[in-house]
Amino acid sequence: MKPPLVSIILPYRNVSNEIDHCLTSIKNQTLKDWELVAIDDGSTDDSFDLLSSASKSDSRIQIYRSPGDGIVDALNLGLKVSRSPLVARMDGDDKMMPSRLQKQCSFLKENPGVGLVSSQVTYRSVTQEISTSGFMHYVEWSNDVLTEEEIELSQFEESPVVHPSVMFRKDVIIKKGGYHKGPFPEDYELWLRCLSMGVTFHKIQERLLEWVDSGKRASRMQPQYSRDAFQFTKALYLGSWLSRKGIVGKSLSAWGAGKVARNQATFLSQNDLHIERFYDIDPAKIGRSIEGAPVVSIVDIYPRDQEFLLILSGARSIKPKIKTFLNERKLIRGKHYLFLA
Repeated sequence: MKPPLVSIILPYRNVSNEIDHCLTSIKNQTLKDWELVAIDDGSTDDSFDLLSSASKSDSRIQIYRSPGDGIVDALNLGLKVSRSPLVARMDGDDKMMPSRLQKQCSFLKENPGVGLVSSQVTYRSVTQEISTSGFMHYVEWSNDVLTEEEIELSQFEESPVVHPSVMFRKDVIIKKGGYHKGPFPEDYELWLRCLSMGVTFHKIQERLLEWVDSGKRASRMQPQYSRDAFQFTKALYLGSWLSRKGIVGKSLSAWGAGKVARNQATFLSQNDLHIERFYDIDPAKIGRSIEGAPVVSIVDIYPRDQEFLLILSGARSIKPKIKTFLNERKLIRGKHYLFLA
């Protein structure tokens, strides 16, 4: 049997209230040559029955139960059984725009050097029980990370692509090891691993996915998506990035001496990346030391041939001010400094 142009991998758990909208958006794609690989990841509602019923009326829908525990096992099962060389990710509570599959398939066909293509997304919350500001700010940031260069330079701030918005070449992801289990967000770890191994990412400058926040997302509730988990993951791959950029051997300094920055510095140290100087604006911190490294004023920041600055703290709202401050001192992002927060 001829494989479809694209396989959609959809792991799900307890999405009975949302799955109809998701399936409708898939069936309404302008590209019709797809298969949906739907993997039940321990649902306790009637989600599996709903997908089973849908598969009986549409042979393109293939249903599975994950033999393991958790989304990583479900995703890797999807990679194993999917038949297309192109894989699109999807979650059960999200919606595709009608042209998503067509545009991403066409882009990968026309750009053989690109291993993964994502898109901008529209964020919609369907809960009032929890704060949504964090997700909203992340989506705004992600939607501005558009070019391959920006993805490369922004990868250590946050995940530069939204997982259910991506389409990738299956053989590329399998050769890089597939999804890994660990004390980290499985998608972000995979993106950093792939980028560290030379995979090119691209983002289509259109909102091809509606990312629906029902308040049940694993990223809200499970420890592998905590701030510590993201900081741990960044520390795993920063050394590889520094090596590729020819920065290994330079002393590392940090912007920020507060709790968040110190925590990130600890994870870096565990990966043999040691901060030798901390810069801060707080007079109460200046003059102290952290694990033997002095804390000095940011007014002392200026380009040094043997120093590379890591921005380890700073709210989203002040990042532009930090960039302006550093640019005025002739520091170049990616050459003299990098954001890790």
